[in-house]
Amino acid sequence: MIWVIGGTKDSRDFIESFTFKERLVVTTATEYGGKLLEEGVKVISKKIDLKEMGEFIDEYKIEKIVDLSHPYAVEVSKNAIECSKNKKIKYFRFERAELENIEEEHKNIESLLKRIENIEENILVTLGSNTIDKFKNLNNLKNIYFRVLPKWDVLKKIEELGILPKNIIAMQGPFIEEMNIATIKQYKIKYLISKKAGSVGGEREKIEACKKMGVKLIYLSRPEIEYPNKYENMEELLTDVLK
Repeated sequence: MIWVIGGTKDSRDFIESFTFKERLVVTTATEYGGKLLEEGVKVISKKIDLKEMGEFIDEYKIEKIVDLSHPYAVEVSKNAIECSKNKKIKYFRFERAELENIEEEHKNIESLLKRIENIEENILVTLGSNTIDKFKNLNNLKNIYFRVLPKWDVLKKIEELGILPKNIIAMQGPFIEEMNIATIKQYKIKYLISKKAGSVGGEREKIEACKKMGVKLIYLSRPEIEYPNKYENMEELLTDVLK
């Protein structure tokens, strides 16, 4: 069996293009990620740690690992790489190509927070829900808007952090340029904070919207991981996985 670490648009593209779907078993960190996959593919939706990964490989007789997790899902990728070494099986990593329109970038969330803590104008944060707790103590929190998935557990988590409903934009992306422009206008955004998601993740549409609206785009860097077998071309990945 081939283990696909999924939950991203890239993983859905890979699965849709894979001819022998009966050879695949897919894991996603959330049930939501699993629901986005097509029927006919075996999907297990839950977070698994290093020990559980090893047990999973044995249970499903995994021969290859195809890591299509999000570029910022560091722990998942590190554990999968370690498992591939321990079990002596091939590991493949697909990493979205980065766009080259970077004006300002921060290597870590602490540096980014220090950069924005005294900004009085409105800020749109599109980093997902996992980093929102880092923002909760900023003095300018009332001027910061968070665009997140419209899931009850995400909204509950944000509410518990003391962030007001007016500062939450719950929508499913990726978003077209016009939607980004509409959001910027609606909330009078002057700064937009983003991950380096690549063209598949809607990054290009953010860039164009920011250019047209005169909004400063600030990036949080991708984590630096030494992947043993990395691809940026989906067709090449598919070809080599089937060898």
